[in-house]
Amino acid sequence: MPINDPAPCAEGKDLYECRECLTRLCSGDRITSCPDCGGRVENLSKSRLE
Repeated sequence: MPINDPAPCAEGKDLYECRECLTRLCSGDRITSCPDCGGRVENLSKSRLE
């Protein structure tokens, strides 16, 4: 079951969320696709422009 609240990641790791299956994971490396479904992921740790 996907987590609705972003969990804090360890220092040096970013939080990513799959746009298709909503899986969330932490990684120190850049992720471009979901390991579960292959969908596109978004880095939730990066600040967004308003």
